[in-house]
Amino acid sequence: MFEQEQLLNLKEVSALLKINTEVLRRWLRSGKLAGLKVGSDWRVKYSDLEPLLSSSNEKAKIVSKKSLNPLKKMSTACPKWLEYSGLPRLLNDKHGPETWPIFKKLLELDFDAGRPSDRLVKYNSDIIAEVTGYDVDFVKNIMQLLAKDGYIILSKNGDTEYFSVVSPIKTPKLILDIDYANGGINGAPSPALSNPCLRRYLES
Repeated sequence: MFEQEQLLNLKEVSALLKINTEVLRRWLRSGKLAGLKVGSDWRVKYSDLEPLLSSSNEKAKIVSKKSLNPLKKMSTACPKWLEYSGLPRLLNDKHGPETWPIFKKLLELDFDAGRPSDRLVKYNSDIIAEVTGYDVDFVKNIMQLLAKDGYIILSKNGDTEYFSVVSPIKTPKLILDIDYANGGINGAPSPALSNPCLRRYLES
């Protein structure tokens, strides 16, 4: 854990909050986030991040109690092997370079939700837009394209929106062919094969 008065650079703040650095710069320029200008760069006190890391953060509640809780930002992830599967390039080539970052955020939300039995994860496109740094309508369009391609299923119950990740995820490269160092199975020791993170998104 960082010391409360430690000054963090934008890369460190971005890693903590999982928020695009360009969004952070806008927040700093507008005063939404307190920071210190050091030359052409910014520094932020850890203590100034506490409102965003608080479990009472209202924006996190809009998404769900689990899916975008800033307290869990430090542990959210998607399986590493997907980043080496060729899927990022496939999606970006097909729909633009913003597609993988948006899909990866959905994977992080799904991962953080703990894989609910119904596979439905609450989401709010406004917040996904904010944390990825893209326009809301653009995010909605990309999600529709991901649904059309069969990577996610979108649904709604009243005013609450849900998505579910379609599994097994279609990837150009199989996990069997991805080295263990990159999160795959090739060369993995036997105990690692039972790791749920490794198997996630391989099962129906």
